[in-house]
Amino acid sequence: MKLRELLAAVEEIVQFNEHPALDEEVNSLTTNSHATSAGDVFIGMPGTRVDGGEFWHSALTAGAIAAVISTQAAEKTSPPGDVCVITASDMTKACAKIAAAFYGYPGHALNLIGVTGTNGKTTTTHLIEYFLERADKNTALMGTLYTRWRGFSETATHTTPFAVDLQKQLAAAVNAGNEYGIMEVSSHALAQGRVLGCQFEVAVFSNLTQDHLDYHKDMEDYFSAKALLFSPEYLGGRAIINADDAYGKRLIETLGKDKVWSYSVSNTSADLYMSDLSYEPNGVSGIMHTPAGNSPFRSPLVGQYNLENLLSAVGAVLHLGIDLEIITAAIPGFPGVPGRMERVQIDTEQNISVIVDYAHTPDSLENLLKASRPFIPGKMICVFGCGGDRDRTKRPKMGKIAAELADIAVVTSDNPRTEDPEKILEDVLAGIPQGINPTVICDRAAAIRTAILQAQPGDGVLLAGKGHEDYQILGTEKIHFDDREHARDALIARKKVK
Repeated sequence: MKLRELLAAVEEIVQFNEHPALDEEVNSLTTNSHATSAGDVFIGMPGTRVDGGEFWHSALTAGAIAAVISTQAAEKTSPPGDVCVITASDMTKACAKIAAAFYGYPGHALNLIGVTGTNGKTTTTHLIEYFLERADKNTALMGTLYTRWRGFSETATHTTPFAVDLQKQLAAAVNAGNEYGIMEVSSHALAQGRVLGCQFEVAVFSNLTQDHLDYHKDMEDYFSAKALLFSPEYLGGRAIINADDAYGKRLIETLGKDKVWSYSVSNTSADLYMSDLSYEPNGVSGIMHTPAGNSPFRSPLVGQYNLENLLSAVGAVLHLGIDLEIITAAIPGFPGVPGRMERVQIDTEQNISVIVDYAHTPDSLENLLKASRPFIPGKMICVFGCGGDRDRTKRPKMGKIAAELADIAVVTSDNPRTEDPEKILEDVLAGIPQGINPTVICDRAAAIRTAILQAQPGDGVLLAGKGHEDYQILGTEKIHFDDREHARDALIARKKVK
């Protein structure tokens, strides 16, 4: 595609001079001036500390045929008239539209399913992927853990990639023959316009609880970002919304019932709900009620929140035309998701339960503890911490929840980043009621080892907060750290001692 044709798709472009580069073929797009090659178009994105558009000269020197920058960056650096520097009034929208046009609007070629909400996105997207694959549908998955489809898998760096990377991934998914694309859509991505140019056939809303208030100014701002996925700009099909969530109810009222299938574990007025539930140590069984009929089911997932995730995923694939019998027959074989209620064992003789989970918000921690309690006959030991350089207000709330719901709370580090780990622990401890004395061990590896070594037969140890992550961020350094590895080491040590 020639540069002139590419720019025609972007109404945010406000100024450019006639230049021979406008009739050159664009080879690639880049937002990194240091990674620019001949034939690239450099897109200078404004950042929190510096406007990338100020580096247009470096990009052009490296071989870029043109640079697209903000009007502010142009005013600050005054590019001469003999270079191909193009200014845009809104770089977020300009970048997304350029990327979508360059890659041929792959977000329209796929049947896209977007899942948003504070908790449950990863499990729900994996369930949807699993059901579609069991129905022999070629499916791409993009989310917190990885981007993958048959024959391809790549570790994710963001829940939802930035626009250029996202459109490139979607185009690769289309070229690989995928018919469906499932995407975790974060509030950051929606607020920053990363998914502009995508049209979703299904949009799922799981819930909204406190998180990311270091980025969003308050809960209303957080909700407004999530709600964008359900606007006409993105949603072309049906919304699947949690009717038990207060923010979900608001969305349902706004959209109207014609565009929505609501779901609830127990509310019989919802479009999808459950009845005759039977809870057992290895899962849940019951009757699932849906717009496509009713069916008995058995799920290996535990906890009410996982029943909500299951209902939302079933609603999504039913709307896409998958038969209910195929879905319910597949549910018992769902393999689970890495770092989500993931059990750690070293042998079949293990006499304690060790569970690793990503729970890192007050709501998700509470859900984890309540869901695990019926399956732990002895004491429940919860090891958890809170991340640094993030919302401080949730720290005492999580401390209170762990102290009140677990038999033993072990407070430790998560990803302290540039904050003093001891100060983070102080914030957590401020929420723990008087009379409850938690164990406080700043070193996370030592905390995990201590909790597992002190566990008695029948006890359960929950390692919350990091889940699938295989790193810990100390200062500005990312070191290898995997809760599952440390748990296995502790279990081996415990076996030797016992």
